[in-house]
Amino acid sequence: MYIKECDLGSNKPYCEVIDGFLPNLSDYYKNPVPYRVDPFRIWGNLYYVGDKKVCMHLVDTGKGLILFDSGYSHHYEGLIGSVKALGFSPSDIKVLIHSHGHFDHFGCGDRIRREFGTKIYMSKADTDLLYEMPERALMKYAPCKEDSICYPDATIRDGDVITLGNTSIECVLSPGHTPGTMSFFFHATDGNTQKKVGYLGGVGFLTLYREYLHEFRLDMQMLSIFKQTIEKLSARDVDIFLGNHPNHNCTLEKRQYMLKNPGENPFVNPKGWSIFLQALEKRRADFERLGY
Repeated sequence: MYIKECDLGSNKPYCEVIDGFLPNLSDYYKNPVPYRVDPFRIWGNLYYVGDKKVCMHLVDTGKGLILFDSGYSHHYEGLIGSVKALGFSPSDIKVLIHSHGHFDHFGCGDRIRREFGTKIYMSKADTDLLYEMPERALMKYAPCKEDSICYPDATIRDGDVITLGNTSIECVLSPGHTPGTMSFFFHATDGNTQKKVGYLGGVGFLTLYREYLHEFRLDMQMLSIFKQTIEKLSARDVDIFLGNHPNHNCTLEKRQYMLKNPGENPFVNPKGWSIFLQALEKRRADFERLGY
């Protein structure tokens, strides 16, 4: 039986995190092929098309595809290859939802829109913040210096619903990682039954340090705001929770377990969402206690 649900890392001083940020990505930038992941069905009409660094998820609505996040720009061929490997046509990606306004989650967006006419959504809060101060997208860390911010075709607010085919996505504003991070809730289906899916679109703590908040002129109370977000989301009932990065829900470990144990699916766990949020609040509380 699979047990581990998430691995949210440990809290370190800001200088250590910043100093290690780019070096930890250098190999991935130079040679992304080893970081590719064979795409797979999570459950029903829900699929994984991300890599080892950033999660990307695909939903087959029967009337077109919904893609959650588009990863780093240099992963474009890998992402499109994954969509094709599952038997889908990239031209059927009708909706692309970016979870928040950072370059590593919207990197392929502009090219996907240009190639396939995909409509792109992102929160109004993060979109407005990027127009006000584009540096908040963290483009200085992007692997390709010609990359640019992917602004959405439409903005989403708390409580909005995006519908395509048999799928309706409820959008919930979830500030913390960024002021405009969104969570998404919807039902996946296998044609006969449904599972409730939850996705918190931003978990990383880099953006919660006082130094970071000061540099990018963000609310210095964001750590407390994040606590409110976690409390709000804890009331949700979720069967399958998705990660924003693979460690957030142990995506890769769960996939390996599925391959070794046919007929078992560790992604389906009604307790997983609660375990994840409890671990997230514990790390948040430790972060606050350390005075970061």
